[in-house]
Amino acid sequence: MTIHYLALNFSVAQPRIVVDGYNLIYAMPELARLVNSDLERARDGLVAKLAVYRSGRNVRVTVVFDGRSAVAQQTRPPGGIEVVFSRAPQNADTKIKNMLALEKSPKSWTVVTSDHSIVLYARDYGAKTIPSAEFAAKLGNTIPRLGPNRPAPKDAPLTPAEVSEWEEYFRQGRQDKRS
Repeated sequence: MTIHYLALNFSVAQPRIVVDGYNLIYAMPELARLVNSDLERARDGLVAKLAVYRSGRNVRVTVVFDGRSAVAQQTRPPGGIEVVFSRAPQNADTKIKNMLALEKSPKSWTVVTSDHSIVLYARDYGAKTIPSAEFAAKLGNTIPRLGPNRPAPKDAPLTPAEVSEWEEYFRQGRQDKRS
């Protein structure tokens, strides 16, 4: 008798939380009040809160901000939070949607936003969603301090996901011109 074993290679994607940055900031009064006077401090406060939330959890956290009013220099804050600024012509909403569309396993994602169009888009891809106010309650109302931000290296290369986004953007532009 011969026994054959079938080896199945199952890989489980690491859970990922993608945060609509300004949407969540405006759901948190302690950060929303900083927006007009010190936008960078409001963003840093959110990143610090997310870092505390992430600690002890096996989850990747990415926060996406609109890049139009952001300082030109990106930072890599402590705490393991990935900070992404959209680049023109995109805004943060479009950036999040493109990230979802390019993801191989969006079902492992949770998108934090109260933007209805992003919620519907995320659900279409099988991602979970949490309203910003609900997630804000999980973060609490104190702003921790995690230390200074480190400047990102100059001329940092695009990530593979960013390259794919730009390829798709230009591919769509060509298709529009052919129509």
